[in-house]
Amino acid sequence: MNSFFLLLLLSSCSFFIGTIDSPIIDSELYKKNIPVRETYCSLEKKVQLQLVGTNRYAQESFQKMVDHPQLKGLDFFDHFALWSLIQFSIRPDQSSPNSRLQTLFHYKDQTFYFDFYSDKSKDQYPYLYAIEWILKKFGKTTKLEFYAKILEGHLKGSLRADKDLEGFLGGVYKSMKNDPVLSAYFIRGNEVLKENESVPFLRYSEVIRHYRLAESSQFINVKTDLTPFDIKGVKGNCNYDFNLYENSIFLIDKTSPSSNIFGMAKPHMSFLSSSSLKIEEILPFKELPIFQGSSKVRSSAVCSLDNQHNKIWTFSTSSRDPGQHLFHIFKYGLHETKSTFEVDKLIKHSRHLFLSDPVRLVIESLRSTQSQIDNLLKLNLPIYNADALGNVWAYTSFGEQNRFIIDDRNSGTFLCK
Repeated sequence: MNSFFLLLLLSSCSFFIGTIDSPIIDSELYKKNIPVRETYCSLEKKVQLQLVGTNRYAQESFQKMVDHPQLKGLDFFDHFALWSLIQFSIRPDQSSPNSRLQTLFHYKDQTFYFDFYSDKSKDQYPYLYAIEWILKKFGKTTKLEFYAKILEGHLKGSLRADKDLEGFLGGVYKSMKNDPVLSAYFIRGNEVLKENESVPFLRYSEVIRHYRLAESSQFINVKTDLTPFDIKGVKGNCNYDFNLYENSIFLIDKTSPSSNIFGMAKPHMSFLSSSSLKIEEILPFKELPIFQGSSKVRSSAVCSLDNQHNKIWTFSTSSRDPGQHLFHIFKYGLHETKSTFEVDKLIKHSRHLFLSDPVRLVIESLRSTQSQIDNLLKLNLPIYNADALGNVWAYTSFGEQNRFIIDDRNSGTFLCK
């Protein structure tokens, strides 16, 4: 499993030895109500366009741009390319030419999965390669340069920073301060770029020019298959092997890689993507306001449940074992849901995570019922509290109605038109 290590948890939990190390019972601290927050577009109205991501300002700018009379002739795949490229400006920490890109497409009643990354760490551009590869896959011959000109002509000065970008910049402030390129772009006085402030203008044409120069030396892996599973009659397809989880073999990493999840949906067509960047040193990409890194990063966990009438996609990130969260959601009955409301309810449900070094269980006691906690206490192992575990987003298509669902544990926003 490369950088991952396997933790074998015997099906009887009898080998666990420990005590309860976090006071999760009878404490007022864990009886607070979770704030109510909208997590998907209203089911009461017909929606022609949905955008999902972390930056509401960019969603509004994108909508205005594609409604421009000069751009009325663009189709769904053109919009896919434009929305994917915009991520460079608003999430340069996770969406970079060097990033890994995973995506699911709903097109002509079929689901397609694509994963683009490189085993080499230098001068590789999986993200840009992915956009052009997907366009060709669906019969488009339009070049990236075409979309770069549109973005440079229609979005200059209209994009603003969100909380996620502000948080990342704050965490790397000391490293950026000593870099003349990054400090000029992202530091104002003694502070980093804040939410709602204009992001630096990005010359998309310059980004693509560097990609073209390196195009002949690209070593990009493309995966198009998910792993099927059939656990006690529950069938689905994931990029993690759920048969391992069923046998209590968990894929636990030492870190919790983050990702930028974004997508777009129209009636009968949609995509949901996750981009991830491994940053070992804070450096600019080609002296532009994007961060340099590599795609040699753990993938997001991606699953798809498809039948003739319904589709449910799930993306899981920001966890030492993102697949574990999806596995638990399936065990809670994801395959039996019949509406977006029911899927959303499962995503909001209390999560737990088995970890090692030391072996322990981490739970979201704020979201847990007393009976759930009582059952967990029967396991003879240390139990710790977490306010929030992981980040799970979904896409649902039930009959003629499709919706994105964001996780209320994390930042996320959607546009409905």
